[in-house]
Amino acid sequence: MAKYAIGLDGGGTKTEVAMLSAQGETIYMGRLGPLNPVSYPDSPAKIAEELARFIDADCAAICVACAGAADKAKAEGVKRALEGIFAGPVFVRTDGENSLYTALGERDGVALISGTGSICYAQKDGATARSGGRGHVLDDAGSAYAIGRDILSAVIRASDGRGEPTALSEAVFELCGTDDIAAITARYTACPKSEIAALAPLISSHAEDAIAGRIEAAAAEELSLMAAAVTKKLELSAPSIALMGGTLLHQPRLCALTAERIRARVKDARCFLCDKSAAVGAGEFALAKVG
Repeated sequence: MAKYAIGLDGGGTKTEVAMLSAQGETIYMGRLGPLNPVSYPDSPAKIAEELARFIDADCAAICVACAGAADKAKAEGVKRALEGIFAGPVFVRTDGENSLYTALGERDGVALISGTGSICYAQKDGATARSGGRGHVLDDAGSAYAIGRDILSAVIRASDGRGEPTALSEAVFELCGTDDIAAITARYTACPKSEIAALAPLISSHAEDAIAGRIEAAAAEELSLMAAAVTKKLELSAPSIALMGGTLLHQPRLCALTAERIRARVKDARCFLCDKSAAVGAGEFALAKVG
């Protein structure tokens, strides 16, 4: 009898791995590199190579949740990569679908995720709705990437004299080891999006700064709009809304402000912070599928 299942929660910065016993207990948690077949086309192959180092014949199934899996061709590419190192069943889901399952199981409600990117999903009586999550170039409002981008924009504008002075400037200069705006611009223009996303906590550590406060408020507003949109689409009443993802989990001020904005937009919304690992949720889905 197989002894465990594996759940993977892939993101633009890292992939969380959870190994669950046949009884559903978490027996291992770890991290691998990023997994997003759209932003990083070679990431499925790299993840498969990393995973092959510790997977064995006792594994019953693998469930992968990642951004980009809504594209059927991309999802199939992820599946093929893992089938190359594992003979058992492989399930590939979108990060939104998996977040709903992780936070709510089969119950009606909303999952609002802000990590490196952002997306919102809702489910009601088997129907689903989505808002956001269209990628960092055109969307991902309220995400760590969007916050980091807005921080850099504010620093550039302040340097040019187009914007107000901000304490965020000194914070960015210290991180970069220079106050040369040209050098900073070149660095962040060429870097992976995860490096820009890594700047997001600066709005919390500089909460007294007016510009940081505006960026934080704008992020909360965008996230609340996403939750309100899917609630309206499915005509959810007094919905349970799970706040998920590293940005909301690790930035309490932003999380509280987002919940406040949601409650102002969605009548009787019941917001809660879900700190359950989405990798564990993926592992539970894999176990449920293989019985």
